[in-house]
Parts: sequence; C-alpha cells; structure tokens
Amino acid sequence: MILYRTTPDSPVIEISVEGKITDHELREAIERMRGDLELNGKTRVLERIAQFSGIEPKALWTDMTLGVAVARKVKRAAVVADAGWIRASMHLARFFTKAEIKAFHVNELDQARVWINA
Repeated sequence: MILYRTTPDSPVIEISVEGKITDHELREAIERMRGDLELNGKTRVLERIAQFSGIEPKALWTDMTLGVAVARKVKRAAVVADAGWIRASMHLARFFTKAEIKAFHVNELDQARVWINA
C-alpha cells in the first residue's frame, strides 16, 4: 500500500509504504509526484517504509522506467525505514538521483521531518 500526502505551501511530498507495492499503486504515486514536482514546486520527499513485504516485478520495471526520471527532479530525500537493508540500500539510490539523501530508523521520524524541511 502506498499513501501519498502533500501540504499546501510546503515543498515536501510524504509517502508511506506498507506491505507489498503493486504496479497500479506505484504508477499512481509516480504520476502524482511528477505533477507535484513540475507544477507545484515540491522538491523534497520523505518516504516512510514499514513492514515492507516486496514489490511486484512489473512495479519494479515501472520504477526503473518511470520513477528514475521523476527522482532526478528531487532535491532532498529522507527515507525512514524499519529494515536495515532498506536504509543501507540508499547508497544505491545515489546512482539514480542528484538528491541529497539521508536514511533514518522508524523511531527517528521527527528527526527526518526536521531534516527534510531544513
């Protein structure tokens, strides 16, 4: 499941991911993000990932073909995750974006919000 939130007058897009990511959900989130990045001046992403159980193979391809182009427009990204491997994989994200990226543990959500808004 992907929940997508924005707040007026804030440059931050907040995305919550729980469970398995479907291609349909991912496409919807990418399209919303594309619009927010291009039209609304959103430039920062805070992504919360909890109890991640996987991604559909088709969604993985969608992320690589559509998501990477959108990710290149992000200036700063915070990833808040309960799994250490997700936080560690943020080093790979640097190949797909020029964004400043920082990983946080789930109990550091408040710190992530402060950092993403700095």
